[in-house]
This record gives sequence, structure tokens and C-alpha cells, in this order.
Amino acid sequence: MAERVSFAPIDFKTRFPALDGIRALAVTMVFLDHFGGGSHGGRLLQFFNLFRERLWTGVDLFFVLSGFLITGILYDTRHDSHFFKRFFARRSVRIFPVFYLVAAVLLALTPVFRYQWHWQHLAFLLYMGNWFANGHFWLYDIQSLNHPAARASIGHFWSLCVEEQFYLLWPPLVWLVRDRVKLLWLSGGICVATLALRYAWCLTQPTPGLWVIRTLPFRMDTLLLGGMLALLLRGPRADAVQRACLPLFLASLAVAAVIFSLPSQDGDGTLMLTLGLSSTALASTGLIGMTLVPGSRTFRFFYAKPLRVLGKYSYGFYIFHMIYGWAWIQLLVKVTAWTHSLLFGGLVALPLNFLTNFVLAKLSYDYFEVRFLRWKRHFEYDSELSTHKHAFTTK
Repeated sequence: MAERVSFAPIDFKTRFPALDGIRALAVTMVFLDHFGGGSHGGRLLQFFNLFRERLWTGVDLFFVLSGFLITGILYDTRHDSHFFKRFFARRSVRIFPVFYLVAAVLLALTPVFRYQWHWQHLAFLLYMGNWFANGHFWLYDIQSLNHPAARASIGHFWSLCVEEQFYLLWPPLVWLVRDRVKLLWLSGGICVATLALRYAWCLTQPTPGLWVIRTLPFRMDTLLLGGMLALLLRGPRADAVQRACLPLFLASLAVAAVIFSLPSQDGDGTLMLTLGLSSTALASTGLIGMTLVPGSRTFRFFYAKPLRVLGKYSYGFYIFHMIYGWAWIQLLVKVTAWTHSLLFGGLVALPLNFLTNFVLAKLSYDYFEVRFLRWKRHFEYDSELSTHKHAFTTK
């Protein structure tokens, strides 16, 4: 008799509800990393700032989650009659509309703010901008000649580039290999090779951090660890895998905390860029695995409605939150000057910033993005058409 698998099949037309809470955590971490700074306001703010400077790892949580979901979809539909067409069409209607809407708005505002475009900015429209901007960092900003505060920041788009490049490379491999165990070995081998590549790069480059953090060859393990979790949960030992997620999370988080607390690991620290990134990805993998267990404390926490609501709109929130980040920083500076308190300035500017971006993301999703998401019904997978269930196996 086949071993019982408690990881229940998920309906294509539903979401992993608690994983929206994971999205909310990730986007909040990134937001606080970008806007929650302030090391001049006493010991409390200095301690918070030390913690806040590590919250960029929210992007890693996004990467692991993307690897988990995408690999699951690819594996479950690997025998689909229109595998590539349906996968890329469904990804496109989710990702492209709001991204290119932002590009169109910035182009429309160019005569108003006299934005200074460079031809290399076009690479971002092809999700290759990170390769150009890492060599010329100024490409991550679009300067305004007449309103400096209207400077548009597209620096956070590097992560979208990394994910889109992953979407191009991983589906053909899943389609070619198909076997779950072989895919696990392939993923594990790539993870080891990625760690070795990061270490070699750190040994040979004076400032390796930008390339290590912002390009796909150095981040494949972060995405594929999520993919390995998806594959393991589709096997005969899914129960054991889920039980292992809690100790994996705690152990990896402890290792990451130690590495990230070392003063020598700020910026381009080799330990942080090698084992630090690996342990962060493993901790994210463990956290996602814990969240998938219905009724667990982790599930109940991330299933909380406020987190699920924020998670639903997290993609748009992430895209919008940094576009006019410089203007929000100027507001913080002015409120701080008026009140003579960085703490009070933050308490005013930070929630206003967060709320504004949430409202924009909600409006974008409800009145713009959802119109494109409805097109998914034209690209239903074979298994969705027949059973509306993922093709989980016990092999």
C-alpha cells in the first residue's frame, strides 16, 4: 500500500491562503528596509536600524516562495499538451500589465518632470536591466531635471529581472527531465554549484556584493530551494518533510542571525554573501513548509486576514513602493525638521507612505490587473480542465 501523503492537492482556482501572509511579511520587510532607517535618534532607533538593515532578505523570501510555486506548477503540468504556451501566457497576464503600466506612466510624465532616459534603460523592459545597471548603478534611477524630488527609482526592479530570467530557464529543464527524483538531484547540484560560484566570485572581486545579490547565476539556489520543497512535498515522505521544516527554520535562522550580526559582514562580507544567503534561503524554505500545515500555529498566524489582504496586493505594492521613494524620504526629512524628532517624523511619514502604496496597489489590482487575470481562463491546463486538481504523485 502506498504511504499516505497528507499534503492535500490544491485546486487551481484557489490560492494557498496562508502563503499570502508570507507575501505580506516579505513585502513589509522590504518596505522597512527601504524606508524604516534612522540611526540618529537614540539607542532605540539605533537598535531598530541595525535590525532593519537586514530586512532586505524579504526579497529572498519572495524568491523561495516563487521557486516553490513555479516549480510546483511546472511539475504538475509537465505532461500538458501546451506546456510552454499555457505557462508563459498565465505568467504574462499576472506579471506584465502593472509592470508595463508603470513604464507607460513614467514615459507619459517625462515632459512634465523632464526625465533623463538612457538607451540602456530599455533593458528593463526586457527584464535584463540588472545586467546593465549593476555595471552602471545610476541606471537604477531616472533623474528629473526640474523636480529633483520626482526622481524615479527602478532599483528594486532587479529582483523582477532575476525572477523573469528564472522563468525562462527553469521550465525547459523541468519539461526535459520530468522525473521528480532526477529534478531533485538536478536542483541540489545547481544549489551546490551556486554556492561555490558565489564563494569563488567573492575571492576574486574587490566588491562582489552587487553582482552576487542581484543576478540570477548567484541566486539560483534561493529559487531552487523553494522548488525542492515543492518536489519533496509531492513525494511519499511529505509528512516527514513537513515535520523537518520547523527544525530547518530554527537552525537556519540561528546561523543567519549569527552571520548577519558580525560587524565584518556588512556590505560585501564573504561569509554573508555565501553561507549567509544560503542559510537565509533555507530558513525561508522552512518557514514556507511550516505555513503549509493546516491548523499549525504558523498557518494560523499567516492566515490572519490583514496579512492575507496585504499579501493579495503585494506584487503591486512592491512595484509601486520605490518608484517615488526619494519624494517620501524628502517628506520624512521635512516632518523631522518641523517636529525636531526623527522618531515622530517616522511615525508620520512611514504609515502614510505604507498606506498610500497599499491603496495604489489595491486600486491597480481591483480595477486594472484583474481584467488581465481573467484571461487565464483561456489558458487552462489539461489537468485543470479535467479535474481542477494538481497532479500530485507518490513516486
